[in-house]
Amino acid sequence: MYQTILVTIDGSACADRALDEAIRLASLCEATLEIVHVVDNSYLKYDMGYGNLADLRPDLVEGGRKLLANAEARTHAGQVVCHTQLVDEILALGDIAMAIDAAAQRTHADLVVVGTHGRRGVRRLVMGSVAEGVVCRSKVPVLLVRASKAA
Repeated sequence: MYQTILVTIDGSACADRALDEAIRLASLCEATLEIVHVVDNSYLKYDMGYGNLADLRPDLVEGGRKLLANAEARTHAGQVVCHTQLVDEILALGDIAMAIDAAAQRTHADLVVVGTHGRRGVRRLVMGSVAEGVVCRSKVPVLLVRASKAA
């Protein structure tokens, strides 16, 4: 079955559900979980002269570290081995799907688990744009986890 499962987190309720599902699956398969948070640097494309947008970056990085620490604790509570990665590639300028695919290749993931709607707004009605990008790029199976009906 799966040996390495990569799951992406962004602090959204949908990503939390994806993490829960990845923990369950990793437990059943005795797989290692790779937990990835990609810092969304897309704001750097939109310098509008209202201050230095680059000042946001330290807060985004720190927020990502906190998300990963929380996810790691949840994973260990589920008795699953995990590694965490903070991906902060400024040159990607917000191409989060590309960064996720690169992380999946680096870690030799057998499966990628991603929530269908994250914190990037409603850019797609059926599926989030990041999830769609991951599905289109990935060379390994992708498990999409939908948000709960209450969310």
